[in-house]
Amino acid sequence: METYSGKVLEAQVFENVKFNQQNLSGGEFGRCEFKGCDFTEADLGAARFDSCSFDSCNLSNPKIDKARFVDCEFTACKLAGINFYKCSQSVFDLRLSECRLINCNFTDIKMKGSAFLRCDLSECYFQNSFLVEVDFSGSSFRETLFSNANLEKASFRGAHGYSIDPRSTKVKKAIFSVPDVLSLLDAFEIVIKEE
Repeated sequence: METYSGKVLEAQVFENVKFNQQNLSGGEFGRCEFKGCDFTEADLGAARFDSCSFDSCNLSNPKIDKARFVDCEFTACKLAGINFYKCSQSVFDLRLSECRLINCNFTDIKMKGSAFLRCDLSECYFQNSFLVEVDFSGSSFRETLFSNANLEKASFRGAHGYSIDPRSTKVKKAIFSVPDVLSLLDAFEIVIKEE
């Protein structure tokens, strides 16, 4: 079995590689493509991913302490149990489309201009997160918490299931679609009736 710990790799393509439970700590991956790879419980501690793409990958419960994900793209991936706040960066530029996120934590993260397009987010946390201009278009949310977040100019066009308290989260100039925008009133415990 090949070891990737501490290796520097550029513009490599990895297809259907099982990285699960492997040690990739300290590795540097630049402009690499990961297709159908399994990172379940892999050790990505202090690893660096620059301009990498992940397509149809499973990233369930990887160890990411001090890792870096710079300008990365995820398509049709499963991301579960990832505490992004443990990375050695506080600013992320991520693009996720058609991904499933389960129990991921983005607390205290700055993600201006990032995208979660047509994603399914379940039990995720965005506390004290800077989400200005983030695009959540077409995404669905279940038990996902936005608390003290900055969602100014964010887009929730076509998104549903979100629960946002506008008293504790900044939503100025954010874009929402009807009828889901009415969920913003939940925090006020008012009753809305159709005539």
